[in-house]
Amino acid sequence: MRKTNTQKIGDAIKEMLRLNGIDEKIDEHKLVRSWEKTVGPMISKHTTEIYISGKKLFVKVDSSPLKQELLYSKTKLMKDLNEQVGKVVIEEIVLK
Repeated sequence: MRKTNTQKIGDAIKEMLRLNGIDEKIDEHKLVRSWEKTVGPMISKHTTEIYISGKKLFVKVDSSPLKQELLYSKTKLMKDLNEQVGKVVIEEIVLK
């Protein structure tokens, strides 16, 4: 009798993405895309740059008062963004 190595296609794809490190990039992309939903359209409109590098979310805003306001709510903002993805993607937010 021949042994079969069966696996669901979805599980195989997830494993391939994990092995190639692509799943982390997908999670980072999801988090960046959830920025507007999390902070709202007004703050999003004043966001000029947003990217992730090394578990840090870098956000550049064009308003000093808005930057100060975001500094006060960094912890909650980080928690809300990670919840949007369903796992811890970022551990720090850097505002520029």
